Amino acid sequence: MDPPMLMQSNNRAKQLLRDDDSLLRQVFFNVLRHHHPNTANKVDVIYALSQAWCKSKDNGDFDLLEKYLDNLKPEECILVASAFSHMLNLHNLTEEVANTQTERAGRMGEVTLPTRSTNKSFINLTTQNGIAPEMVYKTLCSQTVELVFTAHPTQAFRQSLLKKYAKVRHYLDELHNKRMSPYEKIELLEAIRAQVQAAWRTDEIRRQKPTPQDEMRHGVSYFQQTIMDMVPIFYRRVDTALANIGQPRTPLTHRLFEFGSWMGGDRDGNPNVTATTTRDVVILARLEAVNAYFQAVETLMFDLSMWRCSPELKALATRLAARAIAADPNRIADERKKRNYADFWMPIATNEPFRVVLSHMRDRLWQTREVLHQCLINAQLSVRQALEDTDSYLDVQELFEPLHLMYTSLMSTGDESTANHKLLDVLRQVWCLGECKVHT
Repeated sequence: MDPPMLMQSNNRAKQLLRDDDSLLRQVFFNVLRHHHPNTANKVDVIYALSQAWCKSKDNGDFDLLEKYLDNLKPEECILVASAFSHMLNLHNLTEEVANTQTERAGRMGEVTLPTRSTNKSFINLTTQNGIAPEMVYKTLCSQTVELVFTAHPTQAFRQSLLKKYAKVRHYLDELHNKRMSPYEKIELLEAIRAQVQAAWRTDEIRRQKPTPQDEMRHGVSYFQQTIMDMVPIFYRRVDTALANIGQPRTPLTHRLFEFGSWMGGDRDGNPNVTATTTRDVVILARLEAVNAYFQAVETLMFDLSMWRCSPELKALATRLAARAIAADPNRIADERKKRNYADFWMPIATNEPFRVVLSHMRDRLWQTREVLHQCLINAQLSVRQALEDTDSYLDVQELFEPLHLMYTSLMSTGDESTANHKLLDVLRQVWCLGECKVHT
């Protein structure tokens, strides 16, 4: 990229950061003035004095700031400190958004990023380093990165605040990435104000010490909000980079990543972590995974409406449909209604084989979730035995196999685009995230 264009892009990123920072600061000050007008005036003065000293570096300006702070009452100090804490958090959001926009510009070829993309790395390895594309593919398929989540009981941010800040960040991204009418922009700014106000009116301090189970729930939230969706996206980008050097997709049974967790398993470092605690957090992790897979399977039921399939899938669908018909179809429909399924209550006919199999998987996932709930309540139950006794899913392989059968069926009937869409994403989520190790 030409230096003038690079400089122009960098200046645009800095301007974006300043604009977003100014917007959020203005929104926050409006909220602060609405609830605490006197505190807002004091924060405004402190902010102005701080700016003056940052620009001049004069001891006299610093003395003015110090004197003003010394005259604050204790209750005023708490509110002022909280206000600046919120402003710093909002500023951090603007930096994250600016970095996201710069990354996006790099993918669009508008700026040169300091780090290389996977695509450029593969191309450099094959063109500049003389490594055969087949060797790049073989090496990639023999490597797995294990990412281990650790527990931080001193985490300053509450989940309530993290979720509100995440929404503000999302709204800022929308503001920059979407073409909006004036009405839509007003509505988006109102949504930002609502989240900023809710964050300000939320207690920043935990009033109860988090348990290891709480830590696990907080850690699992990252899987729900980020990792679950980003894993298939990353796989797709690796696949695209491999295609650019003439190589196939990564195998479905290869994990580029594995995930582990110290939360609830740190027997040496945390005296509150007992065998019961570890059991609880493992069940909680499995419950979150089952909830995510249940939603994914139910979504696939709406997508995979095809009738043409492989003989193997047809045989499986026929067996499952016969089993459902042998039971009372009306009773099955009533039970599924009670479970609040989105649709497909009655047993499905074999002319929709994918839906027959997915319907059976949905029932088993629901059953698995119920059993895990009972195991969480009753510490005397054996989790393995309870799952085995109730036709629940015991391991990831049981869930992966029918999904893989559907994938190979679609590929064999020439429906590659359908196979490599949402079904492929679910397969990779199941295989990559299906086994989370708890480290002890």
